[in-house]
Amino acid sequence: MSRTVLHGFADRVSRYWRPGAGEGVRLEPLLRLVDHMPAAVMTVDPATLEITYLNAACRRAFADVALAVPVPLDALVGTPVDMLLGRDPDQVRRLLAGPGSLPERSRQRFGERTLEALVWRLDGLEDVGPLGVLLWHDVSSEIEAATRAGRLARQDGLTGLLNRDAFQERLDLVLAAPGQEVCLLYVDLDGFKTVNDVHGHLVGDALIRQAATRLRDTADRAEATVGRVGADEFVVLLPYGDTDRAAALAQTIVDRLGRPYRLGTERQARVGASVGIAQAPAHGTDAETLVARADMAQSAAKDAGKGSVRLFADWMEEQVRERVRLEVALRRAIDGEDGLFVFYQPIVDIETGTVTGREALARWHEPRQGWVSPGRFVPVAEESGLIEALGRLVLRRACQDAAGWAGGERVAVNVSAQQLGRGTLVEAVLSALSASGLAPDRLELEVTETALLPVDEASVAELTYLREAGVRVALDDFGTGYSSLAHLRAFPFDKIKIDGSFVREAVERADSAAVVRAVAELGRRLDVTTVAEGVETQDQLDRVRSEGCVEVQGYLYGRPEPSEQDAVVVAGLGAHGG
Repeated sequence: MSRTVLHGFADRVSRYWRPGAGEGVRLEPLLRLVDHMPAAVMTVDPATLEITYLNAACRRAFADVALAVPVPLDALVGTPVDMLLGRDPDQVRRLLAGPGSLPERSRQRFGERTLEALVWRLDGLEDVGPLGVLLWHDVSSEIEAATRAGRLARQDGLTGLLNRDAFQERLDLVLAAPGQEVCLLYVDLDGFKTVNDVHGHLVGDALIRQAATRLRDTADRAEATVGRVGADEFVVLLPYGDTDRAAALAQTIVDRLGRPYRLGTERQARVGASVGIAQAPAHGTDAETLVARADMAQSAAKDAGKGSVRLFADWMEEQVRERVRLEVALRRAIDGEDGLFVFYQPIVDIETGTVTGREALARWHEPRQGWVSPGRFVPVAEESGLIEALGRLVLRRACQDAAGWAGGERVAVNVSAQQLGRGTLVEAVLSALSASGLAPDRLELEVTETALLPVDEASVAELTYLREAGVRVALDDFGTGYSSLAHLRAFPFDKIKIDGSFVREAVERADSAAVVRAVAELGRRLDVTTVAEGVETQDQLDRVRSEGCVEVQGYLYGRPEPSEQDAVVVAGLGAHGG
């Protein structure tokens, strides 16, 4: 019976047993009526606390828990009620002493069930005197539901592991113990995003569940606590401070998470893992600090080549601070368009030696640090959300510069993954073309394979619209992605740029030369221009020419250089390295 019904019943009984109800109310007829009520009613003598009556519903309620009741069911009448309420007699007497603090609730567990009593006192019964009344209600299902809800609120829905908040609470509790030494592992899956993008979220979820099972099975042997704190990020709390032992377990985790995952009957995937370790109290005495430093160590492990294990060191924290300073400085440079330049590297027809286009590349000079490598600031721009603003700046300047080139060469501008599929690329391109007066067919957008993972409708729609407007589209770094042929089927590219890693190895390795040859032949059959990137030597040029490439790009023909307008300023800033 619901609490609303119980309250209603209690209210009706109270009104019926109200003072001044005539000559008084005889209890026997009322109890016969109450005996047929669905509510479990029990009466108690407030003076002795002895049970004086149970209606049929109350007898059934206690029959269900009879094995856990301290007296037989037929002996309940005359038994002190505090035996059922789980309170000492003085507490129960205070509960039934007067109407001032009533009604009250009291819960008692009987075996696997929990009963709750709504307790109050009736006065004004002339023939009977004060009477304690208890309405019993089985709240086991409510407690179970609340417990389940609480458990679910603390669990990660996909893996069943502790979620971020629950894990942090657990870590805070452990660290609160004086002198407690623990190790914390921060585990990140390497390559999960690619699997998730290529095969879809259902496959990605299946992989995460399998990874969580492997991690839990491995960590359970160390009596560890495991949580999931991100899409592909896990934490493992070890009940000891021995970092050598923790590193050994971390390496085992790397090995086991790196094994192939079977995702369906005919599909397999493989990811790696990088693990960072922090130790308390050496690296932190609170959960937030310890997790942050373990994460820093994990980032250092990933930077070391992935599939690695690293213990936190102070220089890692300084590296994070430096990244934050770099982000602030980059944001300032973009907002003020100060210190950012666009350099251009020629793209050359392999037979005639004619420059057919130039690739626009962002370069940054920071007043205190000098020239900052694109390998440093571009990832910061991508991670901080600045890449779209940076991309707009490069696109606008590239179109302005190309409009003044006397030879009519095309300008190639890179498009990042964050710029695709968000509904902003078309406007940015058309705005840059309009402001500069550059003909659309002289602009070439370079899109990497990884930027197109997955091949989604929004990204393809944007590129299709721009191509129909006359803009050319090139597939960059071909061969390094996971679904190259799918990309070529999904969109009619104007150009394929073969990744420089194949070009550099084509002279010495037959397999790399075969890749270059296959892509060149594919381009010929599709009537698509093929460009060999990273050509640095005459031998490499001869090789890619013999394999059938149409255009080349690389240091053999020129390093990236600033525009004529920026050349004087750049020269005054010192060597830039291209």
